[in-house]
Amino acid sequence: MKNNKIVIFVLILLIAVALYFFSTQSSGSGSANKEAKSDFAIKDTASIDKIFIVDAKGQSVTLSKSDGAWLVNEKYTARPDNIRLLMKTFSRIDMRSPVPKAAENNVVKKIATNATKVEIYQGGNKPSKTYYVGGPTKDHQGTYMVLETQGVISSVPYVMYIPGNPGYLTTRFFTEPEQWRDAVVFKTLPQQIKQIAVTFHDAPEESYFIKNKEGEFSLFAAGSVVPLNVNSDQLMDYVSRYQRIYYEMIDVESAQEKMDSIVNSPPFITLTVVDLSGEENKMELRHMPNFRGIMSNEDKEFEFDVDRMYGHLNGNLFTYVQYATFDQITLPKSYFIVEN
Repeated sequence: MKNNKIVIFVLILLIAVALYFFSTQSSGSGSANKEAKSDFAIKDTASIDKIFIVDAKGQSVTLSKSDGAWLVNEKYTARPDNIRLLMKTFSRIDMRSPVPKAAENNVVKKIATNATKVEIYQGGNKPSKTYYVGGPTKDHQGTYMVLETQGVISSVPYVMYIPGNPGYLTTRFFTEPEQWRDAVVFKTLPQQIKQIAVTFHDAPEESYFIKNKEGEFSLFAAGSVVPLNVNSDQLMDYVSRYQRIYYEMIDVESAQEKMDSIVNSPPFITLTVVDLSGEENKMELRHMPNFRGIMSNEDKEFEFDVDRMYGHLNGNLFTYVQYATFDQITLPKSYFIVEN
């Protein structure tokens, strides 16, 4: 019911925008020029504290800044590179050209039915600027957009772009909350770690766990209480790697049945990190089929993908992860052992 209300609200709003365009255009060129707005850029992006994005289907996301950090729907840390791209867009966006008069009505109709609305807040409860983002131009080097400021919508749509950056801007304003989330899996400083457990389900003899006791780390075989003889510098280097482990992307396209089938299959590695506050992060890794048919040097097709695997984070987030990232922390117990 709530989603339906959002859809209805957005459609009514966009229809109102279209009616406003038509009424101002029909009232005479003087009135239309008076309400033309093309000052989309925001130079002081540091003052932006909230961004609300909603598409024509009613899907929305709220990005808000709290204590200098950006959050997604006030719940998850936002992905820094996506936020940086938005701020770059807001600061550098410029008008490439007005929409030709002959094409205005057609552009307005498309914006009225398919636009993404972007509200930009710089303090207060009202947006300082609102973008209505339409589709790309025929050459895909510009984006049809309309600006609203101080509650007044421009009577003229414009073709907007980023100077020096070819391409259109529509895709920068996506509404899937999962795609805005920071791609972090493990981001814990060594001094904050209580325990790390690495389980090799296909080779249990290589499984182990690492404990932090007053800043000193020890490695134990799975199920043992006797610490193993390891190189302490090597172990510390390994523990420090848990500050910067990220997944590649969230799977938002696969059917739920497919994801359920994969999750119900046994993982081949499980990584669990518990911090000093008792919070646990667990990543289960599963092989990905070799969909691309990658061949070995012996012209034999690999059984599994050699670059990526499935990652199931904390039992609720289905992701793709890269071996290049996880190889540094999926080391076997034998890697650490020092022979007497």
